[in-house]
Amino acid sequence: MKGLALLGLVPSALALNIPTQQILFPEKATSHNEAIEAVEPASRETCPQAPKVAAPYDGFHSSLTFLKDEAFRARQAQRLSRAVQVPTTVGDYATDPYDESFEPVVQFQKLLEQMFPLVHKHAELEHINRLGLVFTFKGADTTRKPVLFMAHQDVVPIADPSDWTYPPFEGHFDGEWIWGRGSSDCKNVLIGLMSSLEDLLSQNWRPQRTVVLAFGFDEESHGFLGAGSIAPVLEERYGKDSFEFILDEGGMGLQSLGEDSDIVYALPGVGEKGSLDLILDLAVPGGHSSIPPAHTGVGIMSEIIYELERQDLFSPWLDNSHPSHGMLECQVRYSPEHVESWLADKLTEGDAASLAEAVAESRGPAVRYTLQTSQAADLFHGGVKTNALPEKISAVMNYRVALHMTPDQLRERAVRIIRPIAERHNITMHIAFPGEADVRDDSAEDRTLTLSPLSVPLKPAPISPTDPLSSKTWARFAGVARSVFESHPNPLAKSKSESSPTVVVTGDIMTGNTDTRFYWSLSENIYRWSPSRAGGTFNIHTVDERIHLDVHLEAMMLYYDLIRSFDGWDESSE
Repeated sequence: MKGLALLGLVPSALALNIPTQQILFPEKATSHNEAIEAVEPASRETCPQAPKVAAPYDGFHSSLTFLKDEAFRARQAQRLSRAVQVPTTVGDYATDPYDESFEPVVQFQKLLEQMFPLVHKHAELEHINRLGLVFTFKGADTTRKPVLFMAHQDVVPIADPSDWTYPPFEGHFDGEWIWGRGSSDCKNVLIGLMSSLEDLLSQNWRPQRTVVLAFGFDEESHGFLGAGSIAPVLEERYGKDSFEFILDEGGMGLQSLGEDSDIVYALPGVGEKGSLDLILDLAVPGGHSSIPPAHTGVGIMSEIIYELERQDLFSPWLDNSHPSHGMLECQVRYSPEHVESWLADKLTEGDAASLAEAVAESRGPAVRYTLQTSQAADLFHGGVKTNALPEKISAVMNYRVALHMTPDQLRERAVRIIRPIAERHNITMHIAFPGEADVRDDSAEDRTLTLSPLSVPLKPAPISPTDPLSSKTWARFAGVARSVFESHPNPLAKSKSESSPTVVVTGDIMTGNTDTRFYWSLSENIYRWSPSRAGGTFNIHTVDERIHLDVHLEAMMLYYDLIRSFDGWDESSE
């Protein structure tokens, strides 16, 4: 790659085409105690970039040590491998932290205690709802808002271990990749955070700003037991809007447009779609299959799903309040040769529907579903025997709610589509949603259909600020990210280069949900980002999940430098 900055040097404003009069901060490396004066922009700038934040002069080793020191690389591969070997799987219906199915989580926590003795010695450790972990490193300056780093201890279950190249809980390391369930979702994050703190403590780090680690244990099962129990404790202790920022897993990593591009886009998730799991429970009379009705319960449920997938389908929407709008503006500005020829004009037209459909059509389903609601029929159950008519039939529709919609709209759509089908088959509908008045007369009904949510419907998350001209926290976070990932060439590049890339930091949204769903009240600055390069992780939630060791080490570099760079930073001095 052609780099615009050498190791340790801060790029000029021209390197990112930032107009001089709109530069956020003076372009110079500063220590974390040095005040930086902001410059007010003359007008709105397209995709403004914060300057790099140099590592503070705190006497600690460079974060590049993680990537370059062979002894540390070997130790870190072993740490993550051992973590993967503990099968902390969780299903969809976990309700009791004392259930024996959570015993592997207990074993995992014993392993953490063995691998990270300094963390356990110096942090205040709390067990919330038995298995939730909160590590608190108290800062000397209590006037500074703490920072919160998150991860989860659980992983999704395995279907058939024989499908895997290596056993899913072997933690196989082939010299480059760590294989196994949880290697990239998200024991890599948890082990990276613990390792970064262990390393800092080994250098006699004494925090100025409080650092909190919060690890749930059922994120893959909606997180109610873990993060859902931890968040209220933190809010009671620190108050609303009490954290400088929150960082969890997620995001779109680091991506380039075109193999020859020297621009890398860092894409933390600054918002999430909402979610709704709609349960459909149908009850109809049974009987012998030799004397069937015109439509069995399975047939009726199939008709319902068919119509849900056919009628009143969802459309994408992309206005300038959507994080993807800003991301596309960044691509137009910094990678004009790699984007659609019409994109720049479309972005300025102000037609949110037309822009969204054009982008979705051009870039495919992965982008489309950041802009529109998704609907998936995921579960279907009915019948117990080949010669017995099914009496109880159920299905679950999974929705991920676009930013311009609400779960209530999806419920209303489902009722509107399903009600005529129910009436046609002489079925009584019940709407069992929170707040819905539903009068039943069970004695008079033997043909019923009940619509209910699997869990409390979730609205789309609040969008975190991403303008470095107005958010000092984002500017510093983005500046650290630039500094980390511009400090060295891409370690995954096929052709080894001595030059480093230019990093453009811009937010995007996630189509899935993280444990941050419980933490909205604690900070307006919530970032979901496992900073993995394209091609550095594979197969999250499926067969042969794996992560490249270099990607894991680069994430550690980010955690390590974020802690150091925010530690002594005083927002009021800027």
